[in-house]
Amino acid sequence: MITSQQAQDIVLNHCHSTPYAEQFVIYFCELSPKQDFWIIRCNSEGYVIYNQLEHCYIGVNAYLVDTFTGKINIVSSGESVEDFLQEIYDTQTACGQFYLLRPTFSKENKISLLHLKQWIGCGYIDAINLLTINKNWFTGKRRYLQHIQILLDKRDIKTEIILADKIDNIVVINNGTWFEEDIKKELRTVIGNGI
Repeated sequence: MITSQQAQDIVLNHCHSTPYAEQFVIYFCELSPKQDFWIIRCNSEGYVIYNQLEHCYIGVNAYLVDTFTGKINIVSSGESVEDFLQEIYDTQTACGQFYLLRPTFSKENKISLLHLKQWIGCGYIDAINLLTINKNWFTGKRRYLQHIQILLDKRDIKTEIILADKIDNIVVINNGTWFEEDIKKELRTVIGNGI
């Protein structure tokens, strides 16, 4: 296992390889909860030691150094370390497959069918197609699908997230699909695909 000092040296070597003529210093280093990454934060010496705001570098939240390989992953300032780590673990779990969100009920469940129809604001034929022909609704990062699943569950629209080998013609969800109206719009896209 790579030690804390080795991980810090890896990050400092990476930072000093940039075209900036700054000295960088580490101000945070700890193991991830699974002890598979060193979470390291650093910035310019002028900022960390002397509190000179004009020397503060932005854009990087943390560096994750794999404790076995020494490979660096960079977490951008707009992301949390926890989310980044979870995406790494989700990718490992998927083993090359794709996460897919789909309904857990069939067209025979009239109450759930009615909830779906009313919530989307579509006709019965389109709602039935979402449960038969177009039953694989979305693909994307697992945490994005989990967010959608929680919102749909609040509307009594039960779904599941599975792993699949193929995702042909399935709507890809990104971090822009965050609110109920966005989800409705994407489900209407699924209806429009007519797969």
